[in-house]
Amino acid sequence: MGLHSYSQPSSSSHSPDITSLLGEGQLYGGSEISRWNEEAIQYEAQPEGDDGIPLTCYCGNEPVIGYSYTPKDPYRRYYTCDNAGDGYCHVWKWWDVAVLEEMREYQRELRELKGEVHESEQKLRIIEKTISEFAKKKGGVKLMVFSSVLVGLVVILLGILGKGAMESGVPRDFL
Repeated sequence: MGLHSYSQPSSSSHSPDITSLLGEGQLYGGSEISRWNEEAIQYEAQPEGDDGIPLTCYCGNEPVIGYSYTPKDPYRRYYTCDNAGDGYCHVWKWWDVAVLEEMREYQRELRELKGEVHESEQKLRIIEKTISEFAKKKGGVKLMVFSSVLVGLVVILLGILGKGAMESGVPRDFL
């Protein structure tokens, strides 16, 4: 057997040979590996995770769009980093996959906003019914109360919809 060969332990052996494992660990755990581990760069966790269009690379640079020239994926676009050739970890993601994930997230947000609008419309109907009943009891106040409540609800609805539109702005790299 060679210096770096490994043989499977026999099934009759019940305890591992610790001394051989320690010797192998010393053989492969020399100063070269520990020096390499000391040089490893630690990148900060990115808030966006891996979903959607990457906004920053793990190294902090802005991703760029590259084109595949392989026979399997000719001219397919992907996100990469200008520093990708330095041997460290950098962003790399197919453009169409990133856009699809981004669109799914917008669909989820849109469903949430539609649900909020539906809830607001139901609350508006309840308030209108309450005002109508109140107006039957108090004839002169009807128009004034109804108008002020309706204006207040419209302002609230516009605020909700405006907030949602500002939070879910269209990404600059969308197309």
